[in-house]
Amino acid sequence: MKRTLTTLCLLLVACCSLLAQKPITDILNVPGKLKSYYSWRDELEFEKGTSCVLLFVTKPKKLEQGEDAFQAVLVAEGKQFYISLDLLNHYFEPTEITKDQFWNLEQLERIPDYYKEDKYANWRRERLLDADRYISELEKARLFYDDAAIEDYLQCLILEIMPTKNVLNRKISTPIVRLYKSAAPDMMMLGNDIMLVSTGMLTLLDTEDELVALMAREVSHHLMDHALITIKQNVARANRAAFWGAVIDGVVAAAEQTLYERYDYYQPGLLFATNDVIQSLVNQNILNRMGLDYSRDLESKADELALSFMERTARRKDALSSALHKLYDYYRREKDTGLLSKYGAYGTLEERTGKLGKPGPQPTDRDFLKKTRTIISFEAALQDYNKQYENARWLAMKNIKNGLACADDYLMVARSMMKSSNTSESNIECLSYLDKADVVSEVEDVNITKMRILLMLRENMNINAVDMIRKYQKQLDVMFQQPHTEEDAEWITAEHLWAEKLLERIYLN
Repeated sequence: MKRTLTTLCLLLVACCSLLAQKPITDILNVPGKLKSYYSWRDELEFEKGTSCVLLFVTKPKKLEQGEDAFQAVLVAEGKQFYISLDLLNHYFEPTEITKDQFWNLEQLERIPDYYKEDKYANWRRERLLDADRYISELEKARLFYDDAAIEDYLQCLILEIMPTKNVLNRKISTPIVRLYKSAAPDMMMLGNDIMLVSTGMLTLLDTEDELVALMAREVSHHLMDHALITIKQNVARANRAAFWGAVIDGVVAAAEQTLYERYDYYQPGLLFATNDVIQSLVNQNILNRMGLDYSRDLESKADELALSFMERTARRKDALSSALHKLYDYYRREKDTGLLSKYGAYGTLEERTGKLGKPGPQPTDRDFLKKTRTIISFEAALQDYNKQYENARWLAMKNIKNGLACADDYLMVARSMMKSSNTSESNIECLSYLDKADVVSEVEDVNITKMRILLMLRENMNINAVDMIRKYQKQLDVMFQQPHTEEDAEWITAEHLWAEKLLERIYLN
């Protein structure tokens, strides 16, 4: 209360002087203190630690020799004074600031670029058009993961991070978060104020703080116009229509290669995509086009801002280091820079994680793990669909170890084991996972039954297999009597035919 009254008094004292200035920013009212001794025009002197308030930024008509054209206006001890904008961080240290004040302070260095006009206006319009086209292509390829609950959760987090107003001379909008299907962990802010988060990113992280830290990095890039700076530096730019035409051709070619590929694991209502299709729409060329292949300096700047944000909002500061270490370990393990190359062929990740230092043990965030467990199950199925069986098993085991597994998770572990081993011991272990899947499954699962059939055949349990095949056929009949799609009908018919031929083969033997 006392601090608030003091701040109000200082502002009242300064009010008479405000009319004499012309602010080029909103009134900031940021409380703080001086980092070191400061004298202004030999008229005022303030000791280190003096309490003060940053009021606004102005562009005085009269300047003394050596003074910057842009001046921060402050008040301390009832007296108004100026600090050159380029020296503000050297002398002024904010205290107890809000989210908006935090980002506004960080944006002050960009004011010379936006005074009177937006010098990036043309690039900004082009980036908007590219972003809209990109979202359209992702939608056509059915690469968005539709889950209203998880998207709303992500939206609440971006609202916690994003400022409600912009100190710069341009409009600010709250980003909309969209989740897309990709095993590779990534996150990017587009020029149409849409933040894309991959399913792979949510499966890689273990805490909400890690996720917030990475989102804060993307907000930093966004607010500081790092993408536009990057686009300006990428001098050579292909015609927009020609560029996106080539992207579409790549997607079509990738889709045609797998047009007749069938997935033997029944997943009603879920649409998967091959890695070839995904990589046709998320690759280095596209990221370069939209200015998302940031330089080492811009990436480091985003790291610094994210760290400060986490500290100011009382979240774990080392969560950023933890998240980036997991990203680096992932891409080092995969050894495929053709995946999502936003992290700069991952060359900067090693350097940046070294700067940030090794993170401490992160606390168990069970609430976050509960929110993301369905994403992990989906991602495991996506990896299985793309024949990445070990990755599918690793993901499914994550849910199992966390005590959050569904039937599909146990099935995925069994499937991956069957793809890599055929011993009595491994087959018995697979059966034990199927038993666990049966326990947690809310309905009779045709996938469990089919896998039991295959395991029985492996162990030459033909009589038991016959009974299980007939059970499988009855399950298929029940499915056919229920509402189903044309694709489901084709799958059921094909499975019936397989079961009949299998029975014939067993009887012949």
